[in-house]
Amino acid sequence: MIAQYREAVVGSAMGIGIEFANYSLFDHSPAGSQLALTVAIVGVLLALLRSALQLFVQDALEPVEKLAEIVDLQADSNVALVEGLLQRYLSVTEIEFRPVKEQIIADATEQLRRLAVEKRSSTLQTTDYYEWLFTQFDALRPGEYVRAVSLSSDTEWNDSQLERNFLAKNLEAANRGAQVSRIFVVEDERLADFLKLPPIAAHTTEIDNGLMGYFVSRNYLQRADRDALAEIGEGFIDFNGHVALEDRFDPNGKARGDVTMLRSDLDKMRRIYQRLLNMAMPLSGVALGAEHRA
Repeated sequence: MIAQYREAVVGSAMGIGIEFANYSLFDHSPAGSQLALTVAIVGVLLALLRSALQLFVQDALEPVEKLAEIVDLQADSNVALVEGLLQRYLSVTEIEFRPVKEQIIADATEQLRRLAVEKRSSTLQTTDYYEWLFTQFDALRPGEYVRAVSLSSDTEWNDSQLERNFLAKNLEAANRGAQVSRIFVVEDERLADFLKLPPIAAHTTEIDNGLMGYFVSRNYLQRADRDALAEIGEGFIDFNGHVALEDRFDPNGKARGDVTMLRSDLDKMRRIYQRLLNMAMPLSGVALGAEHRA
C-alpha cells in the first residue's frame, strides 16, 4: 500500500521537513510554508496520477488478457504474432479502411471462436492442407497410430511432388515405429490400375515397417451398405483419436480439408474405420491375387 502511494508519502514527508526547517531556522516565513505546502500537494498529485495510469493500463490490457484466455497465450502460442496483429490494426488509421480492418478482425474472431467452441477449423486450402498433415506425421512417436480412409481419387494419389512428399512422411513415421494403416475404397473396375500406382504399391510392400493398406470394394458398398459410403464423406485421416483431417476435394481437383478435434467427429471416424475394416481385405493379398490372375 505504501509503495502504491510513495509519491504522496515522500511529498508529505518533504513538506513536513521543509515546514519544520522553516519554523526552526527562518522564523516560520510565509514563503517557506508555501513551499512546503506546494511540495506536499505535488506529491499527492503524482500519487493520484500514478494510480490513474495504472487503472488506464489495466483497462487497456483487459481485452488482451481475455484474448490470452481464448488462444492460450501463456502456453505455446505465438505471442509476438498476436502483438504484431494488434500493432498492424492500430497502425491503420485511415477512416476509409476502418470497415475493412474491422471485417478482418471479425473474420479472425469467428475462426478463433470456431476453434475454441466447435473444435473445428475452417477449410484448409491445398498448401496449408499438406503442411498441416506433414506436421502431424513428423510429430508421430513409436506406438502411436494413423488410421485413414481414402476414396482413392486421382486428386489424392498421383505423381505430384506434394503426394510424393506425403508418401515419404507416411513411410518415415512408420519407420519410426508408428502404425500407419489406410483403407482404400476403390471401384472393382479400377482396382488393377490402382494397384500399379507407386504410393499404393508401397502399402503392400512396407507392411513389416508399419505401413498397412486394406481394400474395400466401392461397388459392394453401393449395393449393400450405402450408409457406410455416405458416412465416409470424402475420406479422413485420424491421428491417435486425438485430431483428424476430413477431406474436402474441390471440383478442380485440389486437395482441401477441415481439421477437427470434436469428440463426436473422432468417435464417428473410429466407428467408420472399424466398420470398413470388418469387410476389408489386406491390400497385399489383393495385389498378389491380381498378379496370379495376370
